[in-house]
Amino acid sequence: MTKVSILGAGSWGTALALVLADNQYDVCICGHREELIQQIN
Repeated sequence: MTKVSILGAGSWGTALALVLADNQYDVCICGHREELIQQIN
């Protein structure tokens, strides 16, 4: 499984992460708001 990091948890970063995860990528989202990142991951 390919690992990918997304810098930014806004609408574009989240949308990109969802598409990549649906296509079997191991996705890590990095952002400023810790509580938001924990909800996403």
